[in-house]
Amino acid sequence: MRQEWLEYLQQLSWNTPITLALASAAVGSVVTLAWIAARDARERRRRRRDTALELALSLESYARTCRTMMHKAAWAASEPVGPTGREASKGVSIPAFAYPDKLQWDVLSRRVISELREYPATAHAAREYVEAFREFGEPIDLCGQVEYECAKAAMAALALARTTRRRHGAATWKPGAKDSAMERELSDFIANAEEKRKESLERRTIPANSFIHRLNPQQQTAIELRQTEAASLP
Repeated sequence: MRQEWLEYLQQLSWNTPITLALASAAVGSVVTLAWIAARDARERRRRRRDTALELALSLESYARTCRTMMHKAAWAASEPVGPTGREASKGVSIPAFAYPDKLQWDVLSRRVISELREYPATAHAAREYVEAFREFGEPIDLCGQVEYECAKAAMAALALARTTRRRHGAATWKPGAKDSAMERELSDFIANAEEKRKESLERRTIPANSFIHRLNPQQQTAIELRQTEAASLP
């Protein structure tokens, strides 16, 4: 049967109407399928770009909210120590964050989705840490911790938003005059806060070292051994 078909095709003239019709139909089908594939690819890129833009906008909005909370925390920290200061610090905390509902997550890759979904969990962990700190810390220390954590959360949100826009071809963020220096301000604040923390830690260790040096050699050796054993513990 196969041999008969081959012989039939060999005898078939390519100038006959039926041959031309079959060839034309085949070419038309290929062109149609290629056009449909290109259209679907364009539509998917458009959906991916729109979704990335929504995600970036929500992250940038959260960064602005964090900066506003930093100003609120600074104001609360300036209140006098006592009931007034405690009352002012009650409204100071890491803002909650969630992406908008009804996002088209299916147009994004699994790796991108994983990276984006990690951020709300990170923000939530920082929020829980500050709330635990509230129970034991002084209001002024709480406000300083909120400022620091909000600055880090805002910087991370801006970095993730910038990466999301660039990766999926969304328009570059063009902040207004109010937000034009926000990233630099956050970076400077974090650097200054970390420097102050380092100096504070060094001031705490100096008295302890001075006390050790006033001891006799045997006592110094015993304390140093205990410090080494404690540092080696998991």
